[in-house]
Amino acid sequence: MILEKLKLKSNQKEYLIAIMILLLNLLFLWVIRLFEEYIYKVINVPEYLASHVFLEFLGIWIFFMTYAITYYTFNKNKRLRLLVYSSTFFISGFVNLFHTMSYKGMPNFFTESSAQKATIFWIISRLILSFGFFIAGIIPIDKKTNLKRGYFQVGSILITILIFYIGAFKTDFFPSMYIDGHGLTKLKIFLEYFIVFILGITIVFHIKDTIKYKDKSIRTFYIGLCYAVFADFTFTLYRDVYDTYNHLGHIFNIVSAYFILKSIFSYNLDHPYNELSKAKKRISKYADTLEKIVEHRTSELQSNNRKMMKDLEYARRIQQALLPPKFINIYNTKFISEYIPCEKLSGDFYNIYALDEDNLAMYIADVSGHGVSAAVMTVFADKIMKPADLFISSDKVVSPSEKLMSFYKEFNRANFPDEMHIVIFEAVYNIWSGTMSYCSGGMNVLPILVRKNGDMEFLDKSTGFPICNFEDFYSPKYENGYVKLNSGDRVIFYTDGLLDHLKDNLLLKKEAIINIMKENKNNDIKILNEKILSEIIKTTELNSVIEDDITYFIFEA
Repeated sequence: MILEKLKLKSNQKEYLIAIMILLLNLLFLWVIRLFEEYIYKVINVPEYLASHVFLEFLGIWIFFMTYAITYYTFNKNKRLRLLVYSSTFFISGFVNLFHTMSYKGMPNFFTESSAQKATIFWIISRLILSFGFFIAGIIPIDKKTNLKRGYFQVGSILITILIFYIGAFKTDFFPSMYIDGHGLTKLKIFLEYFIVFILGITIVFHIKDTIKYKDKSIRTFYIGLCYAVFADFTFTLYRDVYDTYNHLGHIFNIVSAYFILKSIFSYNLDHPYNELSKAKKRISKYADTLEKIVEHRTSELQSNNRKMMKDLEYARRIQQALLPPKFINIYNTKFISEYIPCEKLSGDFYNIYALDEDNLAMYIADVSGHGVSAAVMTVFADKIMKPADLFISSDKVVSPSEKLMSFYKEFNRANFPDEMHIVIFEAVYNIWSGTMSYCSGGMNVLPILVRKNGDMEFLDKSTGFPICNFEDFYSPKYENGYVKLNSGDRVIFYTDGLLDHLKDNLLLKKEAIINIMKENKNNDIKILNEKILSEIIKTTELNSVIEDDITYFIFEA
């Protein structure tokens, strides 16, 4: 009886959340209506168009991001709902683009831009979006399909082209949606209310899914739908295409798109790690009493093991997706890399990216251990090492030593086990001066520089402390080293897996690496990489097990 009451209370909670969001937004609109004489205005055309274009393109970008996630994760889980989402966001994104470019006051977009033309595209986009969400909501969330995503993509493209043709060249085919000097027509208002009705039903579907699967990401989705309801409701209130209500509707639309993107991103990209963690906990729990229950739980254990391996494969793909391409040609420099994990998940990671138009950043790191814990740590470390706005200020590029100091502090703020640590080597190359600044964070192997003329040296002018939970006892000092590079000079960055022991034999000795680089200094960087790989293959053929991850990349100035 008590459990049933708790379950009922939990179910009511989801409906109360949706009702509260709707009531708060309704109160917000009521306040605006109450003080309309102070708030409402018709914004001047240039100012409104600039704001409108920004908001619309932000929404379009979010739609295409959501499309990319649903389209490219479909092959991993084969969920039919993802196919419907991908087509919905693809078509709606492009039709929103047509709406933006056709807005009254914008330059002609194939045909004359007007309020009627823009409104037609808007209504079509919202109808497709609402019906797409409605159809997806009907489909069970775990419904699988063997349909090819390419068919849906082709269909989406054809529908988009048809909508563009009708909206741009057959505008007279549609009844009036907006009349200058009078405002919205009854048809436009009716269609907006119809869209609100469809979205309202879809909200109920997703509330039921949230209750059934107890998944917060689905809750985030129906919260986004609640804001979509108010976006369309607000679009029934404007009297001029440049007024306050029209602008407010676009803001509601952005908020809605954000919550929907967050939900889909969380469900399709975060869940593999979450499921992997759950599987790991289940297996640990069963292992404590395995001898007593092995006869009764063999089949269940096998099922969990299959699920864990499947989740591990998903996690491996996601981890490898964080790495840069194997071959990069940027700012007249070249990079080539190799990544050979000893297990499905690796503790090695690296990244190469442009800081600005003058500087390239690169780093390579090795997390203690292997497998799941090390792989999860690499995701954290990669996020800290390459955030969107931490290492570029208005007047300078943050140096490698400053970056590692910041990384050390962030690591100590997190609640990681004391035994976990990271060794890392960071470098920044200025393409105009040819100067490479670098800093070591406890890296136990040094990058090797082989110049175009055959001279060799190690990047050994920097020392530093490993990234670990030691801030309470020791405050490290990271210092930069500098080296001047000329065109054609090459540097190999690597982890100790390249020099690790296999049955008392070094996988690849430093002297061997140096000789290979010298012998191939005039060959293309890809040929150099093939030579190193062939030496690795010769050694690993003699050993059945690789005991450490093998990771390296070569930079050519």
